[in-house]
Amino acid sequence: MKNRVLSVILAVVIALSVSVPAFAVSFTDLEGHWSKPYMTDLAAKGYLSGYGDGTIKPDNNITACETLALLSRFYDPGDEALALIAADYEKYVKATVSSSLSWAYDEIMVCLAAGIVTKSELAGMDLKAEIKKEQLSVFLVRAIQLQDDAEALSDAELTFADSHTITASCRGSVAELAVLGIVKGDDENNFSPDLSVTRAVVATMISRSLDYLSSAGKTLVIDGYDGVIRTTGIIDSVSGGSVAVRGFDGLLRVYTMASSASVTVNGVSKAMSTIYAGCYVTLTAKQGEIVSAAIESDSTVKWVQGTLSSVFSSTTQRYIYVADVKSGTTAKYTVSTDAAVTQDSVTFVFSSLKNGSFVTVKMVGDTAVKLDAASSESERAGSVSKITYGTTVLLEVTDAEGAVYRYEMDITDLPVISRGNATVTIDRLSIGEKVTVTVSGGKVKAIALEGSKNTVTGVLTAITTTVSGTQWGLTAADGSTMTLDIDVNAGVYSGTSAILLSSIQVGDTISAVVYGGTATEIYLVSSVSSTTKVSGTVLLVNTQTRFITILTPAQKMVYIDAGSVASIISADTGRSMSLSSIGADSNLVVYGTYSSSNTFTAKSIIIEN
Repeated sequence: MKNRVLSVILAVVIALSVSVPAFAVSFTDLEGHWSKPYMTDLAAKGYLSGYGDGTIKPDNNITACETLALLSRFYDPGDEALALIAADYEKYVKATVSSSLSWAYDEIMVCLAAGIVTKSELAGMDLKAEIKKEQLSVFLVRAIQLQDDAEALSDAELTFADSHTITASCRGSVAELAVLGIVKGDDENNFSPDLSVTRAVVATMISRSLDYLSSAGKTLVIDGYDGVIRTTGIIDSVSGGSVAVRGFDGLLRVYTMASSASVTVNGVSKAMSTIYAGCYVTLTAKQGEIVSAAIESDSTVKWVQGTLSSVFSSTTQRYIYVADVKSGTTAKYTVSTDAAVTQDSVTFVFSSLKNGSFVTVKMVGDTAVKLDAASSESERAGSVSKITYGTTVLLEVTDAEGAVYRYEMDITDLPVISRGNATVTIDRLSIGEKVTVTVSGGKVKAIALEGSKNTVTGVLTAITTTVSGTQWGLTAADGSTMTLDIDVNAGVYSGTSAILLSSIQVGDTISAVVYGGTATEIYLVSSVSSTTKVSGTVLLVNTQTRFITILTPAQKMVYIDAGSVASIISADTGRSMSLSSIGADSNLVVYGTYSSSNTFTAKSIIIEN
């Protein structure tokens, strides 16, 4: 699409002179011409520009192709929508429209998508021929989306002296434009439906149409493409009314199925099912909701996605090692010598593929016939909509368009998580918090918690705790008041020592580091409070650092420092156990004291199962 835009600009300047705005430009052949206000209006709006000799040639007739190019400019679909339109219409336009008119391919595709012209009309048109006024009227009515109004006027009495010569199928469109004052009769009140249209006439009709749209407050969008995205990938899972699809960039997106969504499998209408996990799919979605899904299912085809760990290439054989994105297991795959290889959607040399890239491999039997690699990092910003802790931490982030991205992270290999310049732990994430997630090779590399940093100081005047969280009321030294949301995992300190949040009482003076209204660090001069017992389910045991990560029944992550633990006892046998005997999913009761808001120094540990 982008390459053709360059050729479009050059060709249109030559053929139609549709180009960039000609601000405050005067054209020598418009002086005294009746169309001057209309043509200069369109020139200023970027619809028309003049020729190299300083003229704009108002009396030159305009072709059907040039007319469609002009009418397409009523719409500004954006790059994503243009890509979708091209996917739907490019093949047809190239097969139907002469290559000598390739400069207008993009504009013609927009006209097809917007319903300005139909496929059958396009196939039967001589695009190089001059357009007639009544045909222009039909296309213009469609462009400004007044077909229904025109249909209602198909039997209306027209006042033009030559109204009897207007083709029946065009009468409603002519009547609608006449009602709006977009078309008028000539000096003899003739419409002249079969008259070839000049640049001046088409400029006048379009200028008046733009005035109508402005006065009506009407914005034109192309139904089926406005706010719509189309993506391809491999179905990861199907659960209830949602479908998770992993794209060739390694990102896992979660979509809700619209109740009216169309699902086809190999072109046949079907229902979405878990049996299609692992299949290639093309999804069309609007505001995060699937409106159509086209699945390709072939028992001879298997799709592999993961991180490329090794590449081998010789004159007789090629193979790769890929660590599976879900299981982490690395396997060897033979690659066909004629396999299609791309990196970041561009044809690429197989031997130049880089380790660490995320790859999607199409296997037919035991041989890879297609390999797509994504080498670059990607960033996605949004709000945390779901987080589940376990040996695998599941994070879902919803972006501004409503798309949901799901990230799965091994508790033993978590990314760097930061808030400003400070590194924080995974449990500092909370629902609704704005984050930016960086992914490389299909793996989460970093999570940045957003929000500007601010430090406030005041006297704690109120503590309010509800199911949705804790809020503090503060009064500053100048008498101003403020309300802070308290991060459930906020670091709380007395001097340089960490203390419990519950140590702080109404009347205490505190200083808090605040991000977006949420206190993440709180400082108080007070004695250290202690807690004698904590319990929960084991997520991770690090025998080297002698730290155990547990998840409490309240869904809080606590880090158990077992460096100086006196005893580890099995509740079932009463026997002493080693730290290495504690496994994931074990239930522990730990006795000791908190050394910070989420670190507990163990004196003894009881393994309940």
